[in-house]
Formats: sequence, structure tokens, C-alpha cells
Amino acid sequence: MPYESAPLGRRLLARALDLAMCCALAFVLAIPVTLVGLPFVPVLDRGTWGSVGAAICLLLAYVALELFLLVRRDGQTLGKGLAGLRVVPVSPTAPRLTPAAALVRLVILLAPFVLMGIAGGLRSAGGDVLGYIGVLVLAVSLVLAAVPGVRRTLHDLVAGSRVVRAPRRGIDLRKDLVMMVPGRRDLTKEV
Repeated sequence: MPYESAPLGRRLLARALDLAMCCALAFVLAIPVTLVGLPFVPVLDRGTWGSVGAAICLLLAYVALELFLLVRRDGQTLGKGLAGLRVVPVSPTAPRLTPAAALVRLVILLAPFVLMGIAGGLRSAGGDVLGYIGVLVLAVSLVLAAVPGVRRTLHDLVAGSRVVRAPRRGIDLRKDLVMMVPGRRDLTKEV
């Protein structure tokens, strides 16, 4: 089946929508994470707990939005659905994105941000190098996504996926929230 590659502007819109939803979900997750972490506050100072708690909430929210929804919503996160995009495997024989490919895609997608975050906490030349590597990886991905004929980022290339135009899809909170929760559901059969 021929697909039309997604334009960079629409991909950036979808990512911005996903990040906004990620922040909203992280805010909701902050309440139980804070309650669970309260007994440990005497061990950790409040500033450290706040940073660790926020990072945990953002990670959980992004994994829920990016990993589970890509597999369970047929290649569409909430932002991609609203922007009319879908992630599909490059191989024409693969019917949909596998959980393993979605996980690889997520790890490569987050790697530059993790490197830049670590660099921000280090006060050394090694920290600077990590930050520069993170920025370089991010810049290369953006350039690859913008180049006609390629239009695949590093995380797409490594995971064997690509982002294509698709029919727009709204958000059904009742169904979509359930899809973000890990469970015993067979992720390969979710549509």
C-alpha cells in the first residue's frame, strides 16, 4: 500500500500536541507519585524529590502516550491522530508497528533529551560533550525529517518505521485512557 510521507510541519504539530498532553498527564500522575514518595522525603531533600518525582511522572506519561498508543491505536498517538498522521512499518509485509519497534523508536526518540538532561546536571567537560551529542542527534533527526525523499528521523530509521499521512482521528477519552495503561491485553491485536 503506497503511503505519502508526513511533512515536517505536521510532524512537529503532532509532537507538540503529544508533549502538551504528556505534561497534562504528568500533572495528574504527580499526585500519586508524591503520595508514594512522601515517606522518603526525610532521606532525600525536597528539591531532589521534586526533580526525581517530576522526571518519573514525565517518563511514565510519555511511555503511556508514545509506546502504548502507537501500538494500540494502529500507529497513532493522540497528537498524530489529531494531525492526521500514522506510524507504519517500512516493510510492506508487516501489517502494523510491533511493540518491540515502538519501544526501540521511543528509546531512540528520548535518548537526546536524556543526554541533554544528564549534561545539565554535570559541571564538567564530559557533561558538555553529552549535551552536544544530544543536540547533534536531535538536529540530525530534524534535518532527515525535512529532506524530501527521506523524511524519516533517526528513531524511524533505527526502528524500521516511517510517519505517513492518515485520516484524522479524534480523541475518545474513555477508550484512549484505557489504552495507555499497561496490562494483560494483547498489544498486537489492539486496533
